Amino acid sequence: MQLLKNRILVTGAYGLLGSNLLELSIGNYTLYGMARALRPDVNMPGIEYIEGDIVDRKRVLDVIKAVQPNVIINAAAYTNVDGSEDDREACWKTNVDGVANLAYAAKLIDARLVHVSTDYVFDGTKKSPYKEDDRVNPLGFYAKSKLAGENALIAAGANAAIARTMILYGKSKSSGLNFVTWVIEQLRSNKPIRIVDDQVGQPTLASELAEALIKLALSDCDGIFHISGSEALSRYDFTLEIADLFRLDKSLISRTTTEALQQKAPRPMHSEFDLSRLQAELGVTMSGAWAGLQKFKARYPLI
Repeated sequence: MQLLKNRILVTGAYGLLGSNLLELSIGNYTLYGMARALRPDVNMPGIEYIEGDIVDRKRVLDVIKAVQPNVIINAAAYTNVDGSEDDREACWKTNVDGVANLAYAAKLIDARLVHVSTDYVFDGTKKSPYKEDDRVNPLGFYAKSKLAGENALIAAGANAAIARTMILYGKSKSSGLNFVTWVIEQLRSNKPIRIVDDQVGQPTLASELAEALIKLALSDCDGIFHISGSEALSRYDFTLEIADLFRLDKSLISRTTTEALQQKAPRPMHSEFDLSRLQAELGVTMSGAWAGLQKFKARYPLI
């Protein structure tokens, strides 16, 4: 099939990942962006935006039957890790029921579905990088819902792949702050920040993840892929790199621990990914932390 004939539907169209997926694909595919509420002020040309919530099975079926995409990328998720401990119903509906709805509809029209999951399915106690088939052990309710979403997709038997990622950052005109943009905003406002030095992960540039997801979606690969930045470092060390690159005052940054922050939901302390399957089967190489930040700054020089 020629690439220009691919009809791609992206859910979570206004989120950081969804908007990057759509922006990078303009002109190459027939694009549809699905979101719970339309925002015409931030819509990009070349994309048809459709209102719809993935938790509504009838709406999902109606949209997918009307659009007839051959590729669906699910970038919609309930991502408030601490909030999910209290708002469990909403979290489960989006992260589990919504995925099941998309999988059902995708199978119905024989569309390929790529679903985005998280490193939080692991408990972060492994001494070496996590491979895709390593034992999962989610700690908090958000993490458990994301694993349940993976299982719902697998059980549906659709033509599908799962992409786990972590510490997503970047920019779009329709999404809110993420870790990197929050750090920049705080330091530019001369506000001191406390950053944990005991949570280690691999920061992932949204535009790079989007490129990898499109490649995965258009491939014949199935199963689970780990897709993240290639370098593992603590949140504190990553923050120092942000400050260095953007020439911000590092004296405003102080280190703390996860225990001291008393966050409601538990986090995996060390969730480094093994990226060998991504490189071997898709030929994708991801940037390290500093290189990713440089790409981010070059793409958004006025940030």
